[in-house]
Amino acid sequence: MTSQISPDQNTSRLAAMHALKVLDSGSEKVYDEITQLTADLCEAPVCLISLVEKDRQWFKSEVGLGISETTIEQSICAHAIRQDGYLEVHDTHLDPRTVGNSLCQGDKPFRFYAGAILRTLDGWPLGTLCVLDYKPRKLTGIQRRVLQVHANSVTRHLEFTKALMNRAVSINYPATQDDVIPTEEEQLYENTKTLFETLTPREKEVLNLIAGQSQSLTSKQIAMELGISFRTVHHHRAHIMNKMEVASVAELITVCIKAQVFS
Repeated sequence: MTSQISPDQNTSRLAAMHALKVLDSGSEKVYDEITQLTADLCEAPVCLISLVEKDRQWFKSEVGLGISETTIEQSICAHAIRQDGYLEVHDTHLDPRTVGNSLCQGDKPFRFYAGAILRTLDGWPLGTLCVLDYKPRKLTGIQRRVLQVHANSVTRHLEFTKALMNRAVSINYPATQDDVIPTEEEQLYENTKTLFETLTPREKEVLNLIAGQSQSLTSKQIAMELGISFRTVHHHRAHIMNKMEVASVAELITVCIKAQVFS
């Protein structure tokens, strides 16, 4: 079923998306594993976690495409978010929504699209987890289920990360570090502290800006705050997660909160 999104609703939808602070962030293993597994199970050469902004669609994770965003005019996902939960286009050359799309034309056109909606807990459609192919086709029932279940996993992880960021900003740490730590968390505390000390001063600064006690900034905001390039922020984020031995920002914030490493 198709639903219309009014200008006011789209404003609220975009606000909900921006509140997640995920746009233009670096790659995270947890999302990349979802897109790769979805591509494999759906037997599709391309899989995307696509967030639909006003003038573009941006990919939190992608398999097989090689770019991080496209214009909104090239976005099939912009049509998908007007559906209740799912859109499948068996042949893009036969569907009026896609026949004129430049990505569906040329020497290697996309001829198939299937997307499951990424929807917030408040019901706002952010974009899709989608698969594309260079030939007309249909997904099997199991493949459609895979797409929808994995889309729900992406949304839950985005919401969880947002909640952790908000907690990191608002939490009141004790004035000293002398408090007794529960025995079962002692090893985590020590390991996290040890890994944290391997970060460079700049990496610690970036970590605190991602989700420290005072604020939670996007990658673009961090670049402006520190006077460095957007690409450099991406490199710092990747190095931080590698050194801290975590697969996602959510996991990074969780271990840092428990070990009280934020300043």
